[in-house]
Amino acid sequence: MKIDGKLLQHAILVDVAFDIAELKQKGIVPCIAIVTLGPEDSWQAYVNQKIKLASHLGIKTRLINLNPKNTGEVIAIVKELNIDSSVHGLIVQRPFPTHIDTEKIIQGVSSKKDIDGFISDSEFDVPAWLAVKHILTHISFVLNNSDLKKMLSNQSVLVVGKGGTAGLPVINGLKKLGIEPIIIDSKTENRKDLFKKADIIITAVGKSNIIPIEILKEKSILIGIGIHSEHGKIRGDFDQKLAETKHIIYTPTPGGVGPINLAYLFKNLLTATRKQAV
Repeated sequence: MKIDGKLLQHAILVDVAFDIAELKQKGIVPCIAIVTLGPEDSWQAYVNQKIKLASHLGIKTRLINLNPKNTGEVIAIVKELNIDSSVHGLIVQRPFPTHIDTEKIIQGVSSKKDIDGFISDSEFDVPAWLAVKHILTHISFVLNNSDLKKMLSNQSVLVVGKGGTAGLPVINGLKKLGIEPIIIDSKTENRKDLFKKADIIITAVGKSNIIPIEILKEKSILIGIGIHSEHGKIRGDFDQKLAETKHIIYTPTPGGVGPINLAYLFKNLLTATRKQAV
């Protein structure tokens, strides 16, 4: 069974649109600032999706592209946006050039505007985790199990990848629910056995064919967060055509986790806007 992320996104955006209309009645227009670093081809696909949806929803966007010589140039812009009252949410879009200190930039964003949820004292959950949680909740209802925590506690949950943008936030989110996931990274040796036993697999790597679909359990759940560009197209961590031939529940790429992730990013923006402007 394929999970339709765009359909799930629509339900979330209905609430988002209502909240935006309510804010505009008070003379408040939510605004997101997106800082990009380096050449356009490294970030354009990701940023265009955000700008397109923001425009559709009536959210203001400010796109600031930099070709910085050092980390200090980026931090200076971030500090300006932190104190700009017309900006309610701030993103510094990855990937970063190799000479830029990623951690310094991320931690420099105001906790009130960190709608990506990446800084240590952020007021927001990471949208990727919120998207995964939403999908799992949806699946639990489809399977006639309204208690997500109960469903997860009876399953072997596997997370592939532990990067700071997706894998680690998902791991931390599961732990907050009282679920201790099994983690696969580049050093894991018995991964084949772990894949065979897993009931739920959440993958956040960003490389082709990371998941050996042919050995997965029947009726297992496969959620793919990781994406990469291949011949100008967005690809996921596993062979989608092969997934279609198996009796598993899976998210496609594109059209799976991504739309829901984006919806929660803007939900975070609205929360930030209300806290700052209302």
